[in-house]
Amino acid sequence: MRVDASRGRRYSVLMNGPTMFGNGLSHHGALLVGYLLALIAWDRVSRRQTNLWPAPEPPAFAHPWRELGYCALGIVAVLGVGQLYQRHWLLPVHGTAGQPFEAINQLLIFSPVLAVPLIRKQGWASMWLPMHRVWQRVLIGLVLSLIAMLAFVNLRAGTGKWVGVIRNVYHPKNLGNLVQVLCEDVAIAIVFVRMRAAIGLLWSIMVVAVLFAAAHIPAMLSTGVGLDQILSLVMDAGLGIVVLYFLQRSNDVWWFWLIHFSMDMMQFYAVPGVAH
Repeated sequence: MRVDASRGRRYSVLMNGPTMFGNGLSHHGALLVGYLLALIAWDRVSRRQTNLWPAPEPPAFAHPWRELGYCALGIVAVLGVGQLYQRHWLLPVHGTAGQPFEAINQLLIFSPVLAVPLIRKQGWASMWLPMHRVWQRVLIGLVLSLIAMLAFVNLRAGTGKWVGVIRNVYHPKNLGNLVQVLCEDVAIAIVFVRMRAAIGLLWSIMVVAVLFAAAHIPAMLSTGVGLDQILSLVMDAGLGIVVLYFLQRSNDVWWFWLIHFSMDMMQFYAVPGVAH
């Protein structure tokens, strides 16, 4: 969940300016509300759609630490392929085929860790990718993403109109970002499922959430760290804990994918003329 903290921008963590509800929230604060509203809405839907989310037992592994080791090797390889991408040594992303090639590049970048469960023959469930009624899971996620964006544009000062933001977010030019977010979610699921088998649910949620927040530290150090940035890290970790709690209940990233994607895109399209 890439937010302003990863950009190192200084801003008030919660309050920003006037909206239709009075003083508006900052970009980060509006993101938190959008995420939380979507997660709560999913909770209500999941209680009615028990055929989609029956709360199955988490996958078990004979040697979970060994599986985590394979994941670690995959992550190192992801970083290596990412360096190739940074040097423009993967597929070119210019011209009419730019976005399809960008989507393929994202698959190539994440392929080392995404391949671990497949090579180990551990199945889609160990990646939180249930194959039953995928279209319905994604459709529910799409509706929840629209709700999250509606909350965001009504809480963030200076945002564009909801319909215009939706049109910009769900545009073919963002295909690469769409695939990247799915790959990120699946990669997190792969690591989390194996870490849970090794150290238990509570510690896994906390460790993965803290690691997510810590990933923003290098970018923040490059521009200086203030109180706002420290609070942002704490909020990132807290949001990660909440998100992982809901995701591990569902064992499913399909429904969360478009929520994550739409909230990421708020940094580009929510406030006209402002790039976060």
